[in-house]
Amino acid sequence: MKTGGRVATFTLQDVIRAGVDIGLPALTVQGVADTLGVSAAAVYRHVAGRSALEGLVGEAILDRLEISDNRDDPAVAHLVGFAVQLRRFALRHPGSAQYFLRMFPRGPSGTRLLEQQIAALGRRGYDPATATAFSGAIATLSLGAVVAEQERAIGLRDLEATKAALAELAGSRVLRQASAAIPEHTQEDYFVFMLTAAATGLVNQFPPGRPITVTPSDQP
Repeated sequence: MKTGGRVATFTLQDVIRAGVDIGLPALTVQGVADTLGVSAAAVYRHVAGRSALEGLVGEAILDRLEISDNRDDPAVAHLVGFAVQLRRFALRHPGSAQYFLRMFPRGPSGTRLLEQQIAALGRRGYDPATATAFSGAIATLSLGAVVAEQERAIGLRDLEATKAALAELAGSRVLRQASAAIPEHTQEDYFVFMLTAAATGLVNQFPPGRPITVTPSDQP
């Protein structure tokens, strides 16, 4: 791209901004080049390839995530609040849930968030190892739920498949009765239901002072 007879210059930050604008699902080196009005070869002078580009863009997106902590909340409420904030952020940034699930933390933004979680749970009596395990478990469940929610939304676009699924449900008396007994709820309501159960289980299994384990153990 030339402007006024001179080759336009761009920086790595320009590459990252263009990548964030494109979004993780559609991110390609060529897409960034097209957005910047330069050649793909020029972009490759700043990034080694698509994987490196994804890391830079994912890190830039994650840098926008700020988790608030009400210090009066007990551990379960804090963990559920963390989960809800993570869900909302991931839904606002398509592709971020999949990216975070592949490796977290992988850069300074992820490290910052994990350190904040260790500090928050530390104020509630948990040692860094247990806080890390709690945060990782809740993040994995939250992001997995977001991916499932996004996949269901894609599936619902298939009207024929949706009709078939509803017909199957209507054809089962047991499932009709079960569905009728479930209160009306939003996707976030159901998410909170699941994550509250998970957080409660973690806190009950590992109260402050109990060493963290990842294998089944007898209840105290």
